[in-house]
Order: sequence, then structure tokens, then C-alpha cells
Amino acid sequence: MKQIIILAILLIFIMGCITNNKISGIQDLVLNKQDLQQLGMMSDGTDCQTDTEYTNSIDSSVGQYSICGYVMLKDTNVVIELQKFANYEALNGSYQYSSQHLYSIEGLISENDYGDMSRFRVNNVNDYGGQYNDPNVYYYHLWIAKNEYLIHITSKGTKEADKYIAKIGQQILSKFG
Repeated sequence: MKQIIILAILLIFIMGCITNNKISGIQDLVLNKQDLQQLGMMSDGTDCQTDTEYTNSIDSSVGQYSICGYVMLKDTNVVIELQKFANYEALNGSYQYSSQHLYSIEGLISENDYGDMSRFRVNNVNDYGGQYNDPNVYYYHLWIAKNEYLIHITSKGTKEADKYIAKIGQQILSKFG
């Protein structure tokens, strides 16, 4: 009986090590071909642009930055920004500024549904400059902070894109294991 318990613990430990994805940088979070196929998206024709020595404008800390463009649905473009920060303070400052700056509370869809620091929103006429937006075009933003990473997914297009933006966020979060 003792051997069976030890074997079970050992197997659980080994399986945990095998399935644990270790994220070492933003390249590990970029959507691959399988991810794109699963999400029903395709590249917008440009390669992801990555800067491994990115300097954060909020506090001048050095981290990593990547930006990728995609197309989904009919006439909906998606941009995914990935940032890795040197420390939590730099991440928190950038997240708070980016996810609240210039936006009204009326467009907020959810908070903390994708982790402790996440915001999902849609454009609103009460946003700064919102009165100039075409009322038939929807701009969704999903910010997710995970460990030292800030993920910002944004779209321009149809109203139905909200479900897809949520799936993209979940797909990227799944890479953390």
C-alpha cells in the first residue's frame, strides 16, 4: 500500500512537470499557427514586431515588447500587444495608465474575469474623443496582467467580436500552464 501511494505521488509530480509550461519571454505568448486556426483568425500579412530590449515609457525599466496584427470575422482587425516588465511596479503603473486612461466607465464590460488585474471594455461615446467614432464600428479592449506580463488585445470591427476577443485572451492565458 505504501508503495502505491509513493508511486501515485511520483506520477502526479512527473505529470505536473510535463504539463507545466514555463514562459520565458513574450515569444512564448505569441499566437502560433495552431492557435490562429483554433481561433478562426489569420495574420494580417505583417510579421509580429518584437523588441527584446524595450524601454517602458512609464518608468524607464527595460523589458520586452511585441505587437502582432490579425484579421477575423468580417472586417474585424485585431492587434495584440505583449509586454514583459522588469518588475511588478512597472507592470502595475503601465496597466493602470493604459487600461483607464481616456476611457469612461460606461464601456466597461468586466473587471478581473481574466485574473486579478484585467479589464474588458468597448468604446463609448463618453470616452475621450468618443463622439468622433463611427457608431457602427466597435473597438474592444482586453487588458490582462499575469506575472510580469501585460497583454492588451484590441479590435476594430463588428459588435460580435467581443466573444472572440475573450477567446483570444483565454488562449493566451492557457500558455501559462
